[in-house]
Amino acid sequence: MITLANDVAYQAIEVAIREIVSAKHRPEGSYVSLPLLYPSGSTAVVRISGGPNKYFVTDFGMGFIECELMGIEKVYLRQAKTIGERSGVGFDEHAFFAMEVNADRLAGAIITIANCSVEAVTLTSLKSAEKSSVDSAIFMLEKLDRIFGAERVLKHTKILGASNHEWRFAATVSSSVSSTVFEFATNHSVSVANVSMKMNDVARLDVAPKRVVMVEKKKDMGTYLGILSHTASVIEQNIDDGEILKLAEAA
Repeated sequence: MITLANDVAYQAIEVAIREIVSAKHRPEGSYVSLPLLYPSGSTAVVRISGGPNKYFVTDFGMGFIECELMGIEKVYLRQAKTIGERSGVGFDEHAFFAMEVNADRLAGAIITIANCSVEAVTLTSLKSAEKSSVDSAIFMLEKLDRIFGAERVLKHTKILGASNHEWRFAATVSSSVSSTVFEFATNHSVSVANVSMKMNDVARLDVAPKRVVMVEKKKDMGTYLGILSHTASVIEQNIDDGEILKLAEAA
């Protein structure tokens, strides 16, 4: 038996669903927005054309555009092709697509195309961040060698945190009275989370080392800067050598 209370609840649920998934119909096709996000925060959208018996579903190049805006479209093309082959959908160097989908397979095709597009952009972004992090970490280590002398810079050191977890740091510089750990962070959530966790853990040691995180540009870090600043000194890549020396050797 359907009561008034149930009826109101069902209506509320229907409204919520329409807020999560929506569609706009245009002459060239219908655009469906899904609750999937690209790393930029943009919502995944797929376009459906054709019908009533056969449908063509595509991300109409949205994944490619996302990466093109970040300047990593070449990496995206390689990742997208692999993901397309694995998922059984087409990829034409710019867009994911599923051709001649029956009406009863339309929902699955929409979800698959959106997932492929978001996964390709996310994976491309991660790989790009990893490469940037490695390149920047090498630059940081070379800078530390120049400032302190290679014999004082211990690279890829391991430190046991207050949690008893062993963390690997890019470098540790020690003096007769203290030590300083150095890490590099990119403006990617994975990098920030990893660096902030290890810095926070060693900060809670009874005798904690000084902690320095180098970033390319503070202004590019956005709200991530506050997360890193909570347990470490954050410096920019182009900082003067003398400033790094002061941070490491301050009492």
